[in-house]
Amino acid sequence: MEKKLSLNWNIYNGKIDKEERYCHNCGKKVEFKDSLKRRQNANGKNIFYFAIYKCPNGHTWNKGIDTFKAKSGLENVDEDFMIQESKYDEIQIAQFKKDGITEIEIYINTLQEKIRIDKFLSSKIQDISREKIVELITKGFIRVNNNQVKSKVNLREKDVVTLLISKI
Repeated sequence: MEKKLSLNWNIYNGKIDKEERYCHNCGKKVEFKDSLKRRQNANGKNIFYFAIYKCPNGHTWNKGIDTFKAKSGLENVDEDFMIQESKYDEIQIAQFKKDGITEIEIYINTLQEKIRIDKFLSSKIQDISREKIVELITKGFIRVNNNQVKSKVNLREKDVVTLLISKI
């Protein structure tokens, strides 16, 4: 039986976004910094996704990032399951093979700046070299959004990177 592991990753490349705008509480134009926290709000038909920015005095501003259509019939996932699934920020292919996992899907929720898939995976996979990762991408064992890509393609937010562990 095939075992699939799904991971949700937020990739922050060391940069914190800043925006200068009017703060209603401070009464003047100030620089707001991204707190790297996100929130969602729903009105029944839409789900709104916000980045929370803070001014130097701690006042917040919610910058709209994206809007999604709500789907009926969906259920919230058990919190323990989410914690278990998102605990990996680095991958060891040999360990996953040993555990019987045949496929890993990595959902890129947040990506602060573009990065090539080969560089990204070589920084996250501990037991495979970048050269081997490029070879696996070329053979189609590593895919983006279920499509075969070149190793120099840049990842984007909302991309899904699939690793076919059984083929590696």
